[in-house]
Amino acid sequence: MPPLYEDPIQGVALRIVGNGIGTKMYPESWSLSDPIFLRHVLVMIVVLYTAFHVILCCRQLRVCKREKKPPPEMEDVMSPEAFQQSKDREMHSVWLQMSSYLFDAFFSILDLYYGILAEIWYVCVSWYSHADMVWLNMAFMSIFTVYMVVRLLPQLFYEKLSLDPTYNVDPEKTAPLMGLLCTLAFVAVFLQLLVIPVTVILVYIEQHTHWLFSLVVWFLLVLFTLLMMGLTGIFGVPCLGRSYKLELEIMDDELLTTLKVFGFPLDRVYMVHTFHVGRPTAWVMGLWCCLRLDIHDNLMFNRGLAVDDLPSTQVGSGLKEVEMAAFVAHQLAHWKKRHVPKAIAIILVTLLVYFFIFGYASSVQTLYKAADFTDFYPQMIGYWLVYKYLLPPVHLIATWIVYFFLRHFEYHADSYTYHMGYGNHLKAALLKLFADSFVYPHIDHAYLMWHLTRPSSLQRISNLEQLEDRNHQVSMISLI
Repeated sequence: MPPLYEDPIQGVALRIVGNGIGTKMYPESWSLSDPIFLRHVLVMIVVLYTAFHVILCCRQLRVCKREKKPPPEMEDVMSPEAFQQSKDREMHSVWLQMSSYLFDAFFSILDLYYGILAEIWYVCVSWYSHADMVWLNMAFMSIFTVYMVVRLLPQLFYEKLSLDPTYNVDPEKTAPLMGLLCTLAFVAVFLQLLVIPVTVILVYIEQHTHWLFSLVVWFLLVLFTLLMMGLTGIFGVPCLGRSYKLELEIMDDELLTTLKVFGFPLDRVYMVHTFHVGRPTAWVMGLWCCLRLDIHDNLMFNRGLAVDDLPSTQVGSGLKEVEMAAFVAHQLAHWKKRHVPKAIAIILVTLLVYFFIFGYASSVQTLYKAADFTDFYPQMIGYWLVYKYLLPPVHLIATWIVYFFLRHFEYHADSYTYHMGYGNHLKAALLKLFADSFVYPHIDHAYLMWHLTRPSSLQRISNLEQLEDRNHQVSMISLI
């Protein structure tokens, strides 16, 4: 029996012995142990997963086409012109999202039936025939990441040549096609700085831990998460903007009262001057003794500046003192109820399930043969095959569970804030932030379950209005 590959240490060029299943379509047996039959099953999983998300996107598009005006709660803050603009942005976003699913499914099917990934591996082995497995995996992952960037080109052309003209996207407010192409080229190069060291580390861990590889990687991820939470609690997120500590002397009375009510340390409050005016927000970061409350300056009315120092588009934006105090109270409710640690724990448990599936399924040889590999294949590709072709059903279930809890935490924080006496001001804050951003208010419930981690402003306002009526119990179904 010929060896799987020649030993490069002996001075003999490395070569792949044997052939894959190629483009054969008819299996020898109707069993999952047959790589041809397994390939058809994997393709069916991708097709069903894509069809499910396409249906969700179509439901949201139907909502967009059906609704002709803003909801009654928002008619006073949203003009018909602003509603139409938000509607165009939402439809543009959903069409773009749906096209990403379709293009990804198309290329994923091509990868299996035409053995594109196996061809990349064959090229790496032919180029580096005297290299060891670590180098071969590193070379394969480098070419693989470039290929994944190239897969984005059809969607990019579809967006710029079709969607943008259809939905009247202002060319001055979006990057041009040539600029995005240059950005993708830069991303392809920049990814190599991450892929090369990460691949070497992962291959080294797998070679020395074998079946414990997934558990070791998950444990390292937990340590990294705790480290990042501690660092953000101490230093914040410097890439968002320059921050400075809010002293008691310059803190307004409403905010100071809110901090005292929730028992938050007064010396851990910071104001962040954002480099880019993004979504107005405030959040509590860190863990244990490493805590800080970051309040973005665009959450304040007029960013706390004089009108003459602001562009005309930003004049009047932001929250007044009592509204900002209510919004901060909502964030402190997250901290009080430990929503962030709970959310991270849920996500880490979900990842642990993923890693156990990775550890088991990545050792199944038939999976590699279904992708047209021989018995000699790159170690890292198994995790991509499992993620892309085996995990979609698990991903649908896990996404629903995680997103449900994240949305539930938002409702729970709103309820806690309401019972602390901030209900009316929080509702006013949500309306004001909505008026500043003009996000499309109508969301299909099925689409929301798998695509949004937060309930819409309209749902949160409706929940607060229900809480005002003490005789009306909030339905759990309405909170899903």
